[in-house]
Amino acid sequence: MKNLHYAWLVVLTFAIAYLYFKPTGSSAGIGAATTDGKRIVFVNSDSLLNNYQFYKDAQKEFENKGYRLQVDLGQKERALQGELQAIQQRASAMTQAELQAADMTLKKKGAELQQYSQQKQAELGQEQAKKNEELYNNIREYITKVNKENKYEFVLGYSKLGGGILFADASVDVTQKMIEGLNKEYATKKTGK
Repeated sequence: MKNLHYAWLVVLTFAIAYLYFKPTGSSAGIGAATTDGKRIVFVNSDSLLNNYQFYKDAQKEFENKGYRLQVDLGQKERALQGELQAIQQRASAMTQAELQAADMTLKKKGAELQQYSQQKQAELGQEQAKKNEELYNNIREYITKVNKENKYEFVLGYSKLGGGILFADASVDVTQKMIEGLNKEYATKKTGK
């Protein structure tokens, strides 16, 4: 019953979209024109991210940083484990006060390691959030720049795996042009540094 409801919802959505966004006969430039002359295009968000070099570079950078953090934390944890094993081997020759002091030292070092780990992960998360903001700003700025020439009224984001657009006509897909333009702009910025 629930699937039938969704099927009708999809059919009605397509019907409404067809009535409101039916292209007019003019095909000046890229994009569909609605009955009131507004131009609408879409960008496949998944393809854009998978092919935008800035995004690929950022992903690789964070994978490397995450790996280096894991290696660093692993080394610190192994060093702490080594200290624990050394104390355990000498435990029979140590006094009760020495054992308590060693235990306190290890607990303190363990807490410091945990705090260090949380701090580094938080820093990495903040850095990634900044990079994501830069990514979306780059895309928005580029679309704004391109739009001065094309005069789109709507640039919709389409994703095959969900989102608000259930269907998108390939004739109004500007994804490849956006990818090419963004990559060209990024390459220029990257070599200019």
